[in-house]
This record gives sequence, structure tokens and C-alpha cells, in this order.
Amino acid sequence: MKTTIRTVMMLFALAPLSTMAQQLITTSNKCFKQIQEGNKQNDQGQYQEALVTFKKVLKDCSAKDAKEDGNIGMAIASNGLKEYDDAITSANNAIKVGKEKNVTAYYARSFAYNKLGRTEDAKADIVKITDLTKKNKDIKARAKMFAQLAHLDFQLNMLAEADTNLTKAIELDPENPSFYTQKGDMMIKINNYDDAFVAYDKVLELGKNDLEIYQIRTEARLKQMQQKYVTTDINELSKRMTKQEKGTVCVDIKKALDLGLRNLQLDLLASTICE
Repeated sequence: MKTTIRTVMMLFALAPLSTMAQQLITTSNKCFKQIQEGNKQNDQGQYQEALVTFKKVLKDCSAKDAKEDGNIGMAIASNGLKEYDDAITSANNAIKVGKEKNVTAYYARSFAYNKLGRTEDAKADIVKITDLTKKNKDIKARAKMFAQLAHLDFQLNMLAEADTNLTKAIELDPENPSFYTQKGDMMIKINNYDDAFVAYDKVLELGKNDLEIYQIRTEARLKQMQQKYVTTDINELSKRMTKQEKGTVCVDIKKALDLGLRNLQLDLLASTICE
């Protein structure tokens, strides 16, 4: 069933969800931050914590986008916890709020159906996804949809599937820097720092050189050194890191701090290892 679903998914370009900018129009800043936090928890496999966060979103936030995203987040977390009936319920809620056009909700529900052995129901959701897909001719929007599905795969620790969907997104829209940031984040998860920084370097090449990307790069560099030297103690890191490693780390740290990053740990790290 998994192979069948993946094959069908890759035959068609996918319909878009609401963009980040559209979400900000109807979702308050507080709710948007809660959704971000819940998504981050799902990314890190903290599914129980994500459930708590998204329950709060659904309780506190009345905007349609927040209800839609909150239920999708609940579905993802429930799938991660192998609570597939709950995942189906949350996906159903998202589908209803999204007027039966939310492809990610159908995808999350299909995943749960498949895990429960409800093969025909899972196939029906894939058919619905492909039907919605055929109606969209916007290449950039289809690329974003593949990236969103890759993110869903990533949250469920389906890294091979995530890579397949993200590769398709990049093929469709190779000038979108957010896809390379996403690629780098995926590589960090499997401790492939070389490929991660190839992707992050591409982000800079495409002209995105703001605080966000330098904070991502800085945190990735720090994680790499902590894993290499098996310590989170900054003084120990300073003693063990090579001169070349310090230079490489400091480039990103200094740039992030110059752009306004406020982080006591990184301030201390910069003052300890950077000349």
C-alpha cells in the first residue's frame, strides 16, 4: 500500500494550501506563534507536547486558518503517537474547515487509514488528492505543496519519502530558497552536516541572507561541534575545537549577532571562541 500511495502521489502535481502570508492575514500573531511551536514539536518527534500545543490553538484561536492548521497538527501528532483513530478525527475536522480542499489533511488521513489496514479508504483519499491536483496549473504553488508534503513526511520520520517530495519541489521551483533551508534541516536530523551546509549555502546564493538563515546556520554549527566533542560545555568546546572550526563557526555566529540575534548561550560562545 505504501508503494502504491507514493507512486500515485508522484504522478501528479499538487494543489496549494494557504501561504504563510495568507495565514498572517486571518491568524493572530499569538496563534501563529503557537502553530509554529506545535509544528516544531512535531518536527522533533515531541508528539505529546505537540498535542497539548495544538489543543490550545484550537481552544484559543477562532480564525479559519488556525482551526485548519491546528487540526492538521493534531492529526500529525496523533499519527506520530500511533493513535490513528484520533488522527482520522482531527484530519476530518481539518477537511471540513478547509471545505474539502486541504490536501495535507487528506494525506494525513490516508496515512492513518493505511496504518489501520483500511486500504480502500486510504486509496480513496489518494484519488481525492490527485483530483484536487489536476485542477492546479500554477507550478510554484505545486512546488510548495510538494514541500509541505515533504514536511509532513519529515514530521512522521519518513525521511526517504520526505526527500522524494522535496526533490520534486526543488525540480519544479529551483529558485525558492525555503526549499533548500528545508533540505538542510532534513540533513541535520540525520547528522549529515556536509550536505546540510551545501543546502544552506545555496540559500545564501539565492539571496536570502537574513537573520533567520544565519540563526539556523549558527545553531546547526553548534550542534555539530557538540556532537563531535560530546559536550555542551562552552569552555570545553573552546578547548577542543580546532582553529579552523572556530573560524567557521564564528563567521555564522557573528553574522547572526550583527543581524540582531539575542541568545545568551551564543553570546557566551562568541566571546569565548571568536577573536
